[in-house]
Amino acid sequence: MRIPLLILACTISVVSHADDLASKNLNALLAKMTSMQAHFEQHTLDPKNQPLQTLSGEMHVKRPGFFRWDTVKPFDQQIIANGQSVWIYDPELQQATKQKLDKQVGNTPALLLSGDSSKIASSFMVTQEKTTGKNQSAFILKPRDKDAVFESLRVSFNGSQMNAMQLKDSLGQKTDIFFSQIKLNGKISPTVFQFTPPKDVDVIDE
Repeated sequence: MRIPLLILACTISVVSHADDLASKNLNALLAKMTSMQAHFEQHTLDPKNQPLQTLSGEMHVKRPGFFRWDTVKPFDQQIIANGQSVWIYDPELQQATKQKLDKQVGNTPALLLSGDSSKIASSFMVTQEKTTGKNQSAFILKPRDKDAVFESLRVSFNGSQMNAMQLKDSLGQKTDIFFSQIKLNGKISPTVFQFTPPKDVDVIDE
């Protein structure tokens, strides 16, 4: 399995205000991030919290619209967005899938990492958790799109630095992603986000 990244009127009014504030707080943190490079560890658990899969690799993000997710262990896989298209390349299967960025990004955490932060509120319902740690903050995002590939996304920050994400799907499966060796707002070569399918690779254009 490969798991390559949503009453009463007075009550509704209070929740809406809280959601607006949470969105503003999240946007304020994301606005400080123009680019990000990091090592990631990804752990997926089944509904009984039994391990299903562990992945690791490197990620690059440049806002808006550019990201690269390179899984290195236990298999090679690349997910690359160049501002217009998203490529998913699987060397072992000799297959590359191409999708339009605007078609794919609203259903994945890629919108949060590389997209326009001002559009997050239109794609997700956002709430902010109460945290006790100094400079710690965490947000829960639930997709407004019923066809999203995840049910909820938790994003945590240490200061202005995103350090973890947790995705849950409708079947109870949970995926934790931890970032380390983080570099914020450094220069990333445009070639990092370019992809040309190798010869003899099956290309699926969606």
